[in-house]
Amino acid sequence: MSPPTEFEFVVGGEYENEKGVFTVMSIVKDQMMIQWSSGEGISTSIEFQSRIQERRQREQTIEQERVAAAKPVPKKAKRAKSGKQPPSA
Repeated sequence: MSPPTEFEFVVGGEYENEKGVFTVMSIVKDQMMIQWSSGEGISTSIEFQSRIQERRQREQTIEQERVAAAKPVPKKAKRAKSGKQPPSA
């Protein structure tokens, strides 16, 4: 498994956590104001939201790998050998 990538938030960017999709309204030092479409907003630490984003990325990668591993591998059709040569024209 690859190490988590550092996550960077951008003012105006949309991200998702357990409560749903939110927009970053402002970033000041290590805090940011976020707002969900319901109008609810909070001040939260960038570090906390980064950990959530990194965990969600890990979970998504694990799920993608699980789905890929569950897919059956298609088998190639084998040609039957009859020992006879095809008729010449």
